[in-house]
Amino acid sequence: MMRLIYIILGIVPLAATAQDGDLYYPPAGCTGTLTVQSRSCMVSHIYTCAADQPGESWRIQFNADGPNFLSKIDAETQWLESYELFPIRREVLQQPAPDPASLSELLSTGTDAYDFVQRSETGVVRVVGFDRLSGNDVVIDGEPLLGTEFSARYEDTSGTYLEVSGAEFVSVKHRRFVSGLVTQKWTRDGDTIEWDRTPVDFIYPGEPGFFSKTPLYDCEASLASYRPNVKGSDQ
Repeated sequence: MMRLIYIILGIVPLAATAQDGDLYYPPAGCTGTLTVQSRSCMVSHIYTCAADQPGESWRIQFNADGPNFLSKIDAETQWLESYELFPIRREVLQQPAPDPASLSELLSTGTDAYDFVQRSETGVVRVVGFDRLSGNDVVIDGEPLLGTEFSARYEDTSGTYLEVSGAEFVSVKHRRFVSGLVTQKWTRDGDTIEWDRTPVDFIYPGEPGFFSKTPLYDCEASLASYRPNVKGSDQ
């Protein structure tokens, strides 16, 4: 199991200085492109790998306790595969999807509906929902972002168990969603969770803080807890 963790996280036995000890190193053959520091004590690193298809990219996410999520998307923001970490749980997209997520459709028409299935060792989950451009566009740390609204439901073999809605952002430059305000309702027990993962800093190679493993914002214990991987958690 430890070998698998090292492979997934791309941890390499480099001789690091004290400053380097805070850095995440992507796997061999991969290149870091962007770090996003967000509210709710989250920092994400985006990287691409030579072995992948054009337009595909990875994102690894850290909270105050370390890495907790890894995902791979394509140029249309389809969630090709994802890993919840410690313990590891892998989900993959069942293809072809009945109605695949399409960033191109969202950008050209203002709305994109989707209907797809994620498979894991514990079963299948169907995700049905939509993204819509809201017009609430912003510039954060010099990065232009399109405002969006979304709503999605998650179904297992017993029916809908989770409903998620909120407002997030699209980076046209990076062809990916960036999380924002999210409401998550567990329909079977009525539990509702809200959080704000609005981005604060966009950090590029060569800039201070690039690929730092330490989240910087809202890291009080009440905000640093793990949130499961759903729409609105970024992609």
